[in-house]
Amino acid sequence: MSSAKRVPGALEILIAEDSPTQLQRLQVILERHAYRVTATANGRLALEAARRHRPALLVSDIVMPEMDGYELCRRVKEDPRLSGVPVILVTTLSDPQDVIRGLECRADNFILKPYEEEQLLRRIQFVLVNSQMRQSDQPGMGLEIVFGGQKHFITADRLQILNLLLSTYEAAMERNEELTATRDTLRETNLKLEDLTRDLEDRVLARTRELESSNEALRQAQQALIQQERLRALGQMASGIAHDINNAISPIALYTESMLEHESGLSAEGRARLVTIQRAIDDVAQTVGRMREFYRPQDLKRQRANVELNALAQQVIELTRARWSDQPQRRGVMIELKAELAPELPEIVGAEHEIRDAITNLIFNAVDASPDGGVITVRSSLLTRDAEDGITARSVLLEVSDSGIGMDEETRRRCLEPFFTTKGERGTGLGLAMVFGMAQRHGATLEIDSRPGRGTTIRLLFPVTSGATATTGRVPVLKVPVPGLRILVVDDDPVLRDSLSNTLREEGHRVTPAGGGQEGIELFRTAQQSTEPFDVVLTDLGMPHVDGRQVAAAVRAIAPRTPIILLTGWGQQTGAQHEVPEVSRVLGKPPRLRELRAALAELTAARDAD
Repeated sequence: MSSAKRVPGALEILIAEDSPTQLQRLQVILERHAYRVTATANGRLALEAARRHRPALLVSDIVMPEMDGYELCRRVKEDPRLSGVPVILVTTLSDPQDVIRGLECRADNFILKPYEEEQLLRRIQFVLVNSQMRQSDQPGMGLEIVFGGQKHFITADRLQILNLLLSTYEAAMERNEELTATRDTLRETNLKLEDLTRDLEDRVLARTRELESSNEALRQAQQALIQQERLRALGQMASGIAHDINNAISPIALYTESMLEHESGLSAEGRARLVTIQRAIDDVAQTVGRMREFYRPQDLKRQRANVELNALAQQVIELTRARWSDQPQRRGVMIELKAELAPELPEIVGAEHEIRDAITNLIFNAVDASPDGGVITVRSSLLTRDAEDGITARSVLLEVSDSGIGMDEETRRRCLEPFFTTKGERGTGLGLAMVFGMAQRHGATLEIDSRPGRGTTIRLLFPVTSGATATTGRVPVLKVPVPGLRILVVDDDPVLRDSLSNTLREEGHRVTPAGGGQEGIELFRTAQQSTEPFDVVLTDLGMPHVDGRQVAAAVRAIAPRTPIILLTGWGQQTGAQHEVPEVSRVLGKPPRLRELRAALAELTAARDAD
C-alpha cells in the first residue's frame, strides 16, 4: 500500500516507514513545504513504488518488516534506473555498525531520531543539492575495510562517503549537545534533590520530635486515664459500701425520729440520748454522702446534653490515632481502623465526656487485642423495634469490633468485673468496668460477642429519648398532717421494711408490707381489684429478681394515677426520675420521717386535685 499527493512542479519524495504515526508526521511536514510525497509502509512497497515512478529522494526507516532500510537502499543503488536516487536513512545511530552498513549499502545521509522539523528540512535540501554535484563523479572500484572484526566492502563514491560521514559527525555533535544539556539539567536536578533531601531530613526530624512529644503527652494522658479509672472503680466500691450503710442505719433513723416526736413520756436524759443518736446518724449519712461524691454519679444529671454520637466517635478516632496507627507501625504492625457510621443518626441524651471515655477504652482494648495487626471497625446505626404497648422504640447502636485474639467464655463472663485483666501488669482491669458503669448510668444496653481467634465485638445501645429530665432532691421538711392512707411498702430487707411499716402506722396509716418486688406487684393487683386499693406505693430500688423500677412500671400499668415513692441507698441521683420515669418521688436512705410525711401530703394532694 502507498499513498501519494501530487503537486505539479514539486520534487517527489518517497517515504518508507512502518509506523503510521511517524509516517503521517513526516508526510505532513514535507507536504507543508511544497514537496510531493509518496508514503509506503515497508521497504518492499517503497521499492515497487520507486520502480513505477522514479522519486527525487528516498527517506527510509531502517527497521521495517519484509525489507529493512539497508536492503531497500542497496537494491535502489543496484538498480541502473534508480541508482542516482539519493537515500536518507532515519536511524537512532546507537551503534558504529550503523555507519558501516550505511556505507555498504551506499546510503547518502542519515537523519537522527528523534528529529526536529527544521533539522529534517535542512538535511533534505543538503542531500538534494549534493545529488546534482555527484552526477559527474564516477564511483571507484570499491574499498575493503575491517571494522569490529568483520570485513566490509565499500562501493560508495567519494561524495557519498563524505556526505555520510559529515551527517554522522553532525548527528554526533547534535547528540553531544543533547547530552551536555541533559548533564546540566541533571546537575541542576541533583542540586535541587540535595536541597529537597535536606528539607525532608529537617521535616522528618521535626516530625519525629512532634511524635515524641505526642507520645509523651499520650503516655501522660494514659497514666491520667488509668488513675481516673482506678478512682472511679474505688468510687464504685465506695458507692456500694454507702448503699449497705444506708440500709443499715435507716431503721435507726426512722425509730429515733419517731420516738422523739411521739414518745411524750421520755425522760430528759433519754431524749438527750436520742438526739445524740439522731445527730450521729446525720453525721454517718453525711460521711456516706461524701463517699458517694467520690464516685460522683450525679455529674451525669448536671452534664446531660444532646450528644451526636457520630461526631463523638470521629473525634475519638482522631484523638486515639497515635495508639492504633503510629505506635503499632513503629513495631512493624499494621492496624486498619474503619469508621462505618450511619448518616442522620438522632441525638442521644447523656454526658459527653463519659461516652467519649467509653469509646476510647473500647478502641484501646481492640488495639491491645490485635498484637499482630488487623482491622478495627467503629460502626453506628439506628435500630427500631415495636414495644409491647405498640409504641415503636428507637435505639442508637455504637459498635466497636476487632479481628484480634478474642476471648474464651470464662474471660468474656468476667471481663466486666473491676480489676479483672488478662494484660498482666499492663492492665488495670478497669476499662470495661468503666464502660459498663457508663452504660448503666445512661440506661444503655451493653452486649459482648467474642470467640478465641475470631475477634471481639462490643455493642452499646443507647435509648433515643426526648432528653427531658425532672429535678429530684429532698422534699421540704415541713410537718404536714396527712389523713390515714393505705400504703404498700415493698422492701427485701426485713429490718428496714418493718421499721418503715411501724413508723407509718404510728403516723395513722394502714400499711401492708411486701418482702420483694413480685409479691408487691401481686398485692397491688389484688387490692386494685377490691374495694380498698392502695393510695400510695413505697418501694425500695435495689431488690433481687424484681427491682423497684419493675415494681413502678407494673403499678403504672395497673393504676397510672397511684403515687409511687422510690427509696434508694445508692443516692438520689442513681434513682433519679429520668432513669425511672414511672415514679412520683425519689427519697434517699436513710429516709427522714418529715420527708416521708411531706412527700405523702404533696403527692396525695396532687392526686386528689386531678
